[in-house]
Amino acid sequence: LTIEGDRLDYFQLTQNQVSSDGVLSVTLATSKNIIDRENKEVLKEGGLYAFQVRAREVVDESGPVYGEETITSVTIVVTDIDDELPVFNRNSFTVPVPEDVGSDTPLPGLTLEVVDKDVSKNAEFSLSLEAVSPNSEGVFYVYPERALGKTPVIIRVKDPERLDYENEAARNFQFNVIAEALNGMKIKSEITVVVTDSNDNIPQFAEKSYEFNVAEDALAELPIGKIEAFDPDSGSYGEILYSIKGFGSEKFYVRPETGDISVASCGSENEIIPQGASCLDYEDRKSFSLTYTATDGGGQTTTTNLVIRIEDVNDNHPEFGLDEYRRVVREGDSVFEPALFIKATDADGPLQGGGKVFYTIKTINTDATVFQIDPMSGEITMTKPVRVEDTENGRYDLVIRATDQGKPDPLHGDVKVFIDVGSIRNQKPKFSQPRYDIAIRENAEAESDVIQVKADDPDGKNSDLRYHIHSGSKDNFVINPATGMITVAPDAVLSIEQNGELYEISVQVTDNGEPYQQTSGAQVTITVQDVNNKAPKFLQDSYTEYVLENEEKGHHVLTVTATDPDRNADLEYDIIEPIEARDKSGTKLENIAAYDFKAAFSIDPRNGKISISEKLSYSSAAVIILTLQVKDKNAEENIEDQVATTEATLYIKAFNADNPVFPPPWTPSDPTISVNISENIPPGEALFNLGAKDPLTGEQISNYQKLNTDSPLGDLIQISQYGEVISQQVLDYEQIREISFSVSAIAGSPGQERISEAHITLLLTDVNDNAPV
Repeated sequence: LTIEGDRLDYFQLTQNQVSSDGVLSVTLATSKNIIDRENKEVLKEGGLYAFQVRAREVVDESGPVYGEETITSVTIVVTDIDDELPVFNRNSFTVPVPEDVGSDTPLPGLTLEVVDKDVSKNAEFSLSLEAVSPNSEGVFYVYPERALGKTPVIIRVKDPERLDYENEAARNFQFNVIAEALNGMKIKSEITVVVTDSNDNIPQFAEKSYEFNVAEDALAELPIGKIEAFDPDSGSYGEILYSIKGFGSEKFYVRPETGDISVASCGSENEIIPQGASCLDYEDRKSFSLTYTATDGGGQTTTTNLVIRIEDVNDNHPEFGLDEYRRVVREGDSVFEPALFIKATDADGPLQGGGKVFYTIKTINTDATVFQIDPMSGEITMTKPVRVEDTENGRYDLVIRATDQGKPDPLHGDVKVFIDVGSIRNQKPKFSQPRYDIAIRENAEAESDVIQVKADDPDGKNSDLRYHIHSGSKDNFVINPATGMITVAPDAVLSIEQNGELYEISVQVTDNGEPYQQTSGAQVTITVQDVNNKAPKFLQDSYTEYVLENEEKGHHVLTVTATDPDRNADLEYDIIEPIEARDKSGTKLENIAAYDFKAAFSIDPRNGKISISEKLSYSSAAVIILTLQVKDKNAEENIEDQVATTEATLYIKAFNADNPVFPPPWTPSDPTISVNISENIPPGEALFNLGAKDPLTGEQISNYQKLNTDSPLGDLIQISQYGEVISQQVLDYEQIREISFSVSAIAGSPGQERISEAHITLLLTDVNDNAPV
């Protein structure tokens, strides 16, 4: 008997015995070689080890010579014992990890693998982490915690908040990955985690807002102040660039790299032209509320409010209402009739005199003391009767000076006043009546006669009198200088809407007297009577409204209003063709067989109220576009043209009682909210809370989304997760009166969202924050 095919020499035959009947029996025993279940030969056969036992008849032992033989196969099932330890593919790893890594994120680039060559339960082992550096405890965790055979090992971040490149104690971590077999034997692989810098810090300002002052006469390049932000990130992530924006930001310049703020040149937006003049003017604008932005190298941005207050400088001279003043008096007069006032104004603010001016007589062309001026009111009065002989030409020439109260040096302005002295022998002409009244039609023809004024000259020929219109005609009436006939001007516009119905015309007549001409005046009142010749007009070019499909017939949807400047207009509203509709996919509906959308709405011809006349259906017609017409039934002229049209787009909304609900006056059919907001609320502070609720749970909505808006002012507003409406800068009533934006409230789980929209208008209310000027 012999063993054939025992390649590893695991077995041997012993104890040969021959029985009395000639049967040979042997014992199959293991050899001195230890059987190894993990040997490749055994492993590839799944733990089976096969060989043969050959039995041969010995014919001649001297030969030996064999006769007949037979072979049998023997298969040994090798069972496993836990005799192998787990083995890591490497004893150590160093892994770089960015500091802004998320929770449960695997360590990038870590290719750790462990193998236990045992099989089945004997190949089981556990995995755990053992801190080497004290700071690594609890920062990472291993997956899986139990494994079998060959297993890739994943190390995940458990507490990413403890990875911080800016903190030296949180920049490097060391720990061991322990693989422990069932028999308690352990092996390890050391992991070193090196934290790399990320742009995880936004720039931070030391203050919530900053204020600087600058004089209005400051030249370009004058420093105003400096604002810096701090960013603990390293490298380019910590490099900060600065900018400013907002109404009036072009008047200032910020150096992007340093944050130094200075005055910009006039007309040069955000740049400096050395020695250039600035556009700052206290009288035009007293302060600027701007947004100051810091942006780091990774694009992270933060803002703060910057207020620059303009300091008043005495840079305005007093200005008179007229280039010169003239008055004619009779010889011997001792008072002016009417009183003679000289008026000057000063545009400087409260710190520069507050606009107060004082009057003095600078010069006069006579040695006689004839006139005096009130320093406060500017009234010129006579101290004694005037005489022709006081001056060479019978005219007093005065120079009046107005001086402001500015500092450090007051400024002044001068104006000439001419007072002519007439003779008692040269009398004024006199109108036949002091006042004339006439009414004309609004459609009076150009150059048509209106009314004639007449005057008599007591000491001369009436034919020498010359008439002229002094004021009040609004360029719509002219007068014949010889006859006094007032006519409609050739290019007159007598529209009551443009120029009003009342003309108070001052007419003067001048004689040919010597040595001075004399003038008298009369008042002509012309009343323009309305003619119905103008077309009506809708207040809006188009209208938009949202309507729930479950609203009842007769429900008021929208009121359109038109105006007509004619006094006796009688407006009538109507819905005319074309009337269009589209379904919820946007497809235009071509006929009304399935659903008569043209009959869905009606309009009250008297007041323009549009109401539901037939049941609405979102699935049939999601959008209905009405053409609206208004005409004037009392038209007198251009009757065919006294018609106006507009469009009303009505969005039919599917009814869903489960959608979020905003507080009143919001409704699904009228999703608008107007809120009064006081100006000067600090940026970042809540203006108000939207307060939408989930009707299914009664809980406050905690998911809002601000919708895109075409208005740049809408970008000033942010919405927090819990519905707080927040402004990014101080809102100034003197610059912004209202802000409109839209927001959606979202309830339900992803894929099953329930959404409602609201259209918000913030109406700013004024606060007494400006001093009198």
